[in-house]
Amino acid sequence: MKIILRSVSILQLLFFAACSNDAGVKNTSENSKAPEKTTTNPQTNNSPNSDGLVGEWELVGSIVDTNDNLQLDDEEKKNLEKATYKDYMKLNPDGSGLFTAAQMEGHYEIKADESNGRKFMTWYDKANGPHRVGSIMKITKDELTIKEPGGNGLLLWKRM
Repeated sequence: MKIILRSVSILQLLFFAACSNDAGVKNTSENSKAPEKTTTNPQTNNSPNSDGLVGEWELVGSIVDTNDNLQLDDEEKKNLEKATYKDYMKLNPDGSGLFTAAQMEGHYEIKADESNGRKFMTWYDKANGPHRVGSIMKITKDELTIKEPGGNGLLLWKRM
């Protein structure tokens, strides 16, 4: 199971790295333009200011939720697999943000999942391509726990 979780994490890293390399394909006249600010429609973005998500986060590690309670328990934390790569996100109050170690510009969206009522986070790159992050399981002052989509892995993020 750890191999699957590690493989998914590596695939996410490669995907985000590939997205960030698109900038090198542009011609030099486009590169000289000032970067455009990416924003999102406030009617579709449920920016979670009151939920404590806004700020800078760094991925600490991941763990398989062995008891399927969708929480990172103290016993599971002891077996936390440290992140083998740097992952980063900066979430701004207006829904814009920077994502991955490459700090790609984009925006994020938080929507309540109709089936379970949990909040689901999706990142959108500059081309508005969606990157499913996962369900937000717990937010504290210093930690954010996200359940990976389609699996039973939990990601632990620390506030920077």
